[in-house]
Amino acid sequence: MDITIFLAQLWGPVISAVAIGVFVSRTYYIKIYRELEKDALAVLLFGMVGMVVGIAHVLAHNVWGTFPQILVTLLGWSLLIKGTLFVVAPGFVDRAGDKWVSLKLIPFAGGLMLLAGAYLSWVGYFA
Repeated sequence: MDITIFLAQLWGPVISAVAIGVFVSRTYYIKIYRELEKDALAVLLFGMVGMVVGIAHVLAHNVWGTFPQILVTLLGWSLLIKGTLFVVAPGFVDRAGDKWVSLKLIPFAGGLMLLAGAYLSWVGYFA
């Protein structure tokens, strides 16, 4: 099985489920974020896990060919960058998250996630 298809099969349903959760339970997701920012150790662990998974993803799939390959590669790099920011600059991540909430960009992010998740699911299971 092609690694792009495999990763699309993993990422697609997860991203879709989180995106639907953002629309159905937006206050719950904001609450999760607010609780996470209160626990410094959880932020550090989240960042470390994000870095490890991001590095593994990029090492396994760093392909910039077709659109699905680019999207899957961008997910790996995004996870690596986000994890690194959580470890190196947690204050920046906290302020950026507050800005997204205050600007009411959560539905926009949820919409992008839903599109990406549905597309990856389609590529992974039906294309």
